[in-house]
Amino acid sequence: MAAVEKSEYQVHPGAWFRQELLLPIFGISTEAARKYRSGGLWLEGKQWRWDPARRIVYCRKAIETWMEGKP
Repeated sequence: MAAVEKSEYQVHPGAWFRQELLLPIFGISTEAARKYRSGGLWLEGKQWRWDPARRIVYCRKAIETWMEGKP
């Protein structure tokens, strides 16, 4: 039986990142993010925006500020 090697990764998002990193970085599901956007808690151009491929990306710094309860 062969030994199984376990790999660990560290993720360091850039200023803007795609939704797949919301859960591992902030503990926020994509469904919760959708509700924050549609409910106006997260603003387009501040916490999120469309990238050139027309995918939603999120701003790490703005979400950190929002999570601290700051405007």
